[in-house]
Amino acid sequence: MRQRWLQNLILLGVVLVLGALVFYTTEKDKSTELPKLTEIETDKVQNIRIERAGKGPISLIKDAGGVWQMTAPFNLPANSFQVDRLLQILSEREYKPVEADNLNLAELKLEPPLASLKFDQVMVAFGDSSPLGYGQRYVQVNNKVYLLSDTLYYTVIGDVLKFVSLSPLGDNPKITALKMPDYHLVLKEDKWTLTSTVSSDDIDTSADALSSLIDNWQKASAYKVELYDTKSIAEGEIDIALQGQEQPLHFIIVSKAPDLVLARQAKSVQYQLSVTQIDKLLHLPTKPKSEEASAESEEKEATEDSQ
Repeated sequence: MRQRWLQNLILLGVVLVLGALVFYTTEKDKSTELPKLTEIETDKVQNIRIERAGKGPISLIKDAGGVWQMTAPFNLPANSFQVDRLLQILSEREYKPVEADNLNLAELKLEPPLASLKFDQVMVAFGDSSPLGYGQRYVQVNNKVYLLSDTLYYTVIGDVLKFVSLSPLGDNPKITALKMPDYHLVLKEDKWTLTSTVSSDDIDTSADALSSLIDNWQKASAYKVELYDTKSIAEGEIDIALQGQEQPLHFIIVSKAPDLVLARQAKSVQYQLSVTQIDKLLHLPTKPKSEEASAESEEKEATEDSQ
């Protein structure tokens, strides 16, 4: 009995020691945590300019509604996910200051830099990769040099179209009219009206069906944005009027197979969407057959089979 009591006491002591060690280590890590790379509040940034050696600049601006827009080289809604990735560097804590006197910035390829990010008036310059640390790159901020992970660098020097929103209609669009080859929907007094070349006997024209079609367009997302192929032959045209915009967005249907491709010819870009989006975006659902119509169809098929 006494031996078991001693074992329990020893186990309790071990648990207390381990707990104290974990607490001490955690507090030590907190005390040695590096400050943010900059003191800039990311939500206060209004302009971002990306410069890349041998490539054209990219300009991004936050509009009055807090939505990021690309103004160069394309005038299109920006990819908010990619913009957030750029902004994260401002509050980065995982870095290593390069403590050395008389640094040769040219040798580190920081003068001139291989690429740079300008957040309003603050410049973040990217130099060469470090020969001493795998995946580390020299970065200069406010005349100080650091070693950071070079993951963001490859985003910065990548395809400019990655900074274009994957939503063909932009962020949080509110459609007021949709004109396609077979349908023309207009919002009047909070209700959708439909004009169609397809017989109402064949398609579902209920309020729910019309609202669902509009909702599909407002939530549509491409998996890739590419340069417009000028050799494309249009298979149809689409005009979409959005609340707050004077001119409707004009698309041409470039392809329906193997994927749905919609192009904004005036903007020189095209959006690749999954083939599964074709029915959701281009067609209203087939009208459900009534029980009487189904019975007549089955009777007709039975008669034809007997003959």
